[in-house]
Amino acid sequence: MLRYALFFCAALFAGNVQAADLPDRPIRIIVPFTPAGTSDILARVLAEAAAPHLPRGAVIENRGGAGGNIGMAEAARGAADGSTLIQCAFGPCGANPALYANPGYSLNDFAPVILTGAVRNVMTVRKDLPARNIQEFIALAKTTPLSFASSGVGASNHLGPELLRSITGIEMTHVPYRGSGPAATDLIAGRVDVFFDNLPSILPHIRAGTVRALAALSAERIPELPDLPTFAEQGVQGMVIDSWFGFMTPARTPPAAIAALNAAFNKAMQTPAVRQRMQELAVMPIGGTPEQMGAHIQSEVARWSEVVRRQGIRAE
Repeated sequence: MLRYALFFCAALFAGNVQAADLPDRPIRIIVPFTPAGTSDILARVLAEAAAPHLPRGAVIENRGGAGGNIGMAEAARGAADGSTLIQCAFGPCGANPALYANPGYSLNDFAPVILTGAVRNVMTVRKDLPARNIQEFIALAKTTPLSFASSGVGASNHLGPELLRSITGIEMTHVPYRGSGPAATDLIAGRVDVFFDNLPSILPHIRAGTVRALAALSAERIPELPDLPTFAEQGVQGMVIDSWFGFMTPARTPPAAIAALNAAFNKAMQTPAVRQRMQELAVMPIGGTPEQMGAHIQSEVARWSEVVRRQGIRAE
C-alpha cells in the first residue's frame, strides 16, 4: 500500500541536480493509452508544469493498444539518454507481465523515475441489487449467479473482483468491455451486477443514484463519499486497490539524467496549479524518489502475479 504523505515529503531529496544532465531536446513522454483518459490528462498536466525545469520541454505521444503493451514496447526501444519517458500505470507496469505470455517488453527494460499520483477505486453494483453491504453481497454471490464488468482483461477493475473472489471464495462471471464507459452504461442498465471503477468516472453516477456504491477500495474512507465504508470496515481485509501512475525511462539511462527528470517532476507537482488540477481529477499526488517507485512496482508485480496465478487468468 502506498504511503502518500511520506512519499511526497521525500520529494525534496533532489537537491542540486541540473537540467544540464538531460539532452538538449524535448523529452518524449509516451502514454500507452488513448487520449482523454486520466492517464493521458495527468501526463499532459505534468509535462506542461515540468517544462521550465527541462532543457526543451516535453511532448506527449499516445501509443495505445494491447492493454498498454504497445506503448511500453515502443518506450523500451527509446533513447536511453533521459529523452524518453513512459507513463507507467497499474496494468502495463503491475499486472501485464504476469497476464501476457509475451507482452513485448520486460520491466527490466526500464528504470523507475517517479510515482506521480493515484486514483481511488469504488465497488459499485446495479441500483436494484438486493445487497446493501459487503457481507450481504458475499451471501448473495454464494447463492445467485452474478456478473462483473471490466474495462478489459488485466485492468484494475478486472483484477479487483478477481482478488475479492480469491479472498472470499465467491464466484462471479467476468464481462470485459472496451473501456469503462460501456461497462458503466451496462451497469446502469442492469445488464451486469458489479463494477469496480475509478472514483472520477463513477462518482457522477453514484451521486445521480443510477448505481449504488458498496465499498471503498481504500485504507480509509474517501473524502468525496464519507458515508461509504471501506472493505476492511465491512470485515474483508486486503481489498485496498489504487490505480496509480508514474514515469519510467529505458534501463540504460544514466543516473544523473534520471535524477534530473525526477527533480523536474517533483518540482512540477509542488506547484499550486498542478495540485489544484490533480484535485479536480481526484488524483492524489505522490512524488518521491526513483527507489520508492521501484519498490512500489516490485510490490505490485508480486501481488498481482499471485492473483493471476491463483485465479488462472490469461490475456491473449
